[in-house]
Amino acid sequence: MLLGAVDLGSNSFRVEIGRVEGDRILTQSYWKETVRLAGGFDKAGALTPEIQARALAALARFHERLAGLPPERVRAVGTQAMRIATNAAEFLRKAEETLGYRIDILSGHEEARLVFKGCAQTLPRSEKRRLVVDIGGASTEVIIGRGLDAERYESFRIGCVNTSIRFFSDGRITQKSLERATTACAAELEESISAFGRGNFDEAYGSAGTFGAVSDICRTLGWSDGEVRPEHLDKLRKMLLEAHDIGSIRFAGLKEDRREVIAGGIAVLSAVFRVLGVESMRPASGALRMGLLYDLLGRVSNRDTRDVTIETLMETSRLDREQAARVADLTETIYRRLKPKADPEKLRYLRWAALVHETGMIISSSRYHRHGHYIVMNADMPGFSRREQDTMAALVLSQRGTLKKMEPYFGELISKEAAVALRLAVIFAHARTDVELPLMDFTRTDEGLRIRIEEGWLNAHPLTAYLLREESEAWDKIDDHLTVEKF
Repeated sequence: MLLGAVDLGSNSFRVEIGRVEGDRILTQSYWKETVRLAGGFDKAGALTPEIQARALAALARFHERLAGLPPERVRAVGTQAMRIATNAAEFLRKAEETLGYRIDILSGHEEARLVFKGCAQTLPRSEKRRLVVDIGGASTEVIIGRGLDAERYESFRIGCVNTSIRFFSDGRITQKSLERATTACAAELEESISAFGRGNFDEAYGSAGTFGAVSDICRTLGWSDGEVRPEHLDKLRKMLLEAHDIGSIRFAGLKEDRREVIAGGIAVLSAVFRVLGVESMRPASGALRMGLLYDLLGRVSNRDTRDVTIETLMETSRLDREQAARVADLTETIYRRLKPKADPEKLRYLRWAALVHETGMIISSSRYHRHGHYIVMNADMPGFSRREQDTMAALVLSQRGTLKKMEPYFGELISKEAAVALRLAVIFAHARTDVELPLMDFTRTDEGLRIRIEEGWLNAHPLTAYLLREESEAWDKIDDHLTVEKF
């Protein structure tokens, strides 16, 4: 089986195809293009037409590289540059059309988790506490974990591209600009000392392009076997000052596409060593792409990280599990009646949302749907992309109350059928006891949705009948009618 991972990084775009052999994934092909997305913002914080054109050209070539792999076996993600771009949604639509696959924008925490997962899979097995640092184009992920599991992680908005643009935009490298860059990066990392500083880890590893470039220089110059120590960074800073400007940098072992951003990268790495008290860091080859591939392997082999996350959220929210399962089952049944050819992945999001629909009750039973919306949208949820969390949060919000609040979400994020299914499930399960659905049929008309329910059942359940009439009135208020009739 082949799996594909596409990393739309802030500096480079990468695509990797892995071949699954048992529980291992072996790289079958790899391709990288330097796009410098983080260097393509206008004054309004939007990606410029020029950088978009460059990115889309790379994605068109990636589409060919993926050679028709089915959608469920490809995971494409965007990172910090796409997290902050003011026109990210517009660019994302074009990028998905060009690549031919859905692209998820990762949160900083999810990116960090996947980086550690990828590195852990390629490092020798150990129970030592490992610090992994991934310096990208516009963010730096810092993670500590044991074995295959990240225990704590954070993402900081400093990277080789944005630091280079901020402090070396004129191409000159001076003692003052280099020290200012390093100090500014250290200030960003300062808050992480207690969680990630010396004493919290036994060994340190660097991942991705910046650290790989520095490690290659150390190896090529004969300073080490790829290990990076503080004295090596001191030498590199001296070499930068001797070069005077970016165009004059000619370090043995440094690839040409790294020359423009190496000064910013060294400033970030120096800050990491200084603040976290790192004395030695070795390269780890796994990185984000390998983490994506192993996470994808879990999804296609029924070991989905997202199921574990939902289970954890249910536990921490102290949910009524019987009611959660009851509403989830009813929601799924009704949705399948409304959408007989339902997309299995969309059905999974709907079921997950139904399972945690009462998570807001941990804050208050009043307006719990709004509290739940906030929790699901903002919680650290391993395995889920930003859009997946937003989708489930919108579904949780839709479960009750007026529908006017849902108009911004309908169509773009969730379907009205999904909202109907969840709202009806909550109504039918209002007594918090097992319920057998009545005979029903659903018909979509020009005016909206018509539901016909057997009269005897409605007469035997007067409160449910009343709640269904209220539901009909709620849809009337947004001119998308839901009519309940007896037969």
